[in-house]
Amino acid sequence: MDFFTHDPHSVVDPREMVMAFTRPQEDLERELSLENLALITFTLQDLHGIVQSRHQAKPIEAWKNRNSRIYRDEGWIVVQSPYGAPGTIMLLEELVAFGVRQAVFLGYCGTIRKGVGIGDIVLPTEAIREEGTSYHYLPNGEKSLPDPEVQRKLADCIGRTGLLFHQGTVWTTDAPYREAPEKIKRYSREGVLGVEMEMAAAFAFGKARGVSVGAALIVSDKVSEKEWQIGFFSPKVKSTRKQLIEVLTEHIAEIISQ
Repeated sequence: MDFFTHDPHSVVDPREMVMAFTRPQEDLERELSLENLALITFTLQDLHGIVQSRHQAKPIEAWKNRNSRIYRDEGWIVVQSPYGAPGTIMLLEELVAFGVRQAVFLGYCGTIRKGVGIGDIVLPTEAIREEGTSYHYLPNGEKSLPDPEVQRKLADCIGRTGLLFHQGTVWTTDAPYREAPEKIKRYSREGVLGVEMEMAAAFAFGKARGVSVGAALIVSDKVSEKEWQIGFFSPKVKSTRKQLIEVLTEHIAEIISQ
């Protein structure tokens, strides 16, 4: 079944949805307005890490009944996304409806490739569309790609720190508990670096909506044909997370400049 339609309109409107869940007042739309750039995390720990590193970041009170975890800094916002493609794209639709035109994700993936280790960074150049959400934004057969200029700037900034990073394709799935051995073997042989749950949809949304989307993913676990190695709480992941947050917050203007 083909889910895609060329009709750009939706009966359910993201602006109306946000305003329905926020407090009514005369200047509500002005208070809900957002900066051009969103830095998007998936964990509360990462959100707090960014906010604590930027003492001027303040919560946006007008959003608290819709998403209580949006903070405003000078020229950008930081927000926590739900896990998975559908929730991530609902968030992006609502952020874009109120002014966001660029989004950079700080996310996580599991490596399926030898030579890519726990605590390394993956900068996706493409995402395999093995989820459902992207097919509502791009037709079957189109590739899901990030903004190459944002990815280039991320690579430049991360590279100057000495952090180990890899560039290549990731595999986006809706079913993390269906990462079968034969699929891992096939994708690994094809050169795919890792598996995650959101990027194919995020990149497809960016292309469809004319929004610049990029991402840096920390390798949090290792998936092979025979075993799963968990590294979520390893010292290497914690160290990389801290350093990557520093890169993103200190060089955000450089990364988003056009």
